[in-house]
Amino acid sequence: MQVGRLVTLLTQRSELVAQLERLAMTDELTGLANRRAWRDGLARERARARRHHQPLCVAMLDLDRFKRFNDAHGHQAGDRLLREVTRTWHSQLRATDILARYGGEEFALLLPTWPVQTAEMVLERLRVATPAGQTCSAGLAVFNGSETADALVARADGALYEAKARGRDRTVIATADRARPPD
Repeated sequence: MQVGRLVTLLTQRSELVAQLERLAMTDELTGLANRRAWRDGLARERARARRHHQPLCVAMLDLDRFKRFNDAHGHQAGDRLLREVTRTWHSQLRATDILARYGGEEFALLLPTWPVQTAEMVLERLRVATPAGQTCSAGLAVFNGSETADALVARADGALYEAKARGRDRTVIATADRARPPD
């Protein structure tokens, strides 16, 4: 009887630990990977891309004029929009792609093994599918095989800023040396 109770307690403990691990890696509002999970996924995919000499594309996406939407419709409507965007975009991706909420209305996307042309088509699909009459801008960078994860994300972020500067509702592909301009 003692052994049975101990097994039950260990099973419960194991389930609680697994639940805590999921919570620590998931954005509460959208159910997407959070920044911690994103960083882990980026490190894993970057190492895989180097090891197998495969392409790895990183995209940063931002809902255009989200603050205006929130101000006009309220924060609850903004939360509903973020959840709807999440569902819509996630349905357009492969199981191996990692879509994460990076912060606020900004998302990060890992597209392993896709060449840049295919990754750009995927981003265009996401942009077209953006719900509720909203638009989004995206910056796309391809891992050069040696840059740090931070440098790769900075190039994608720089391309996102350029997309916004060019009028929003578009994708810009980062050049090898583009990083976010200083504030």
